[in-house]
Amino acid sequence: MADRNAASSTPEEQELRDKVTRLVESRHGGDWRRAFDSYTKGGSGVNRDQLMSLLDDAGIGNWATRGAWATGILKKMDTNVDGNISWTEFDSLIRSGGR
Repeated sequence: MADRNAASSTPEEQELRDKVTRLVESRHGGDWRRAFDSYTKGGSGVNRDQLMSLLDDAGIGNWATRGAWATGILKKMDTNVDGNISWTEFDSLIRSGGR
């Protein structure tokens, strides 16, 4: 996922892709489903607080900006607008290269 769509990415989107990919590789052996499941804590998807934890773990943003990152990511990925990113929504974005 890290470089699949680099040409059409903003610098922020590329930073997000790169850092989350490194996190998934280092903590979860590159297994995106296992990484996703580790943040859902048994729920039906990743909510805003869990997403902020993932962003913190990936070194994205800081205490003052991480909320804005989470809001933007939820806006893009939460296609059914239920306040959570489901595996289906997440997997669809991975397969599309982040578009």
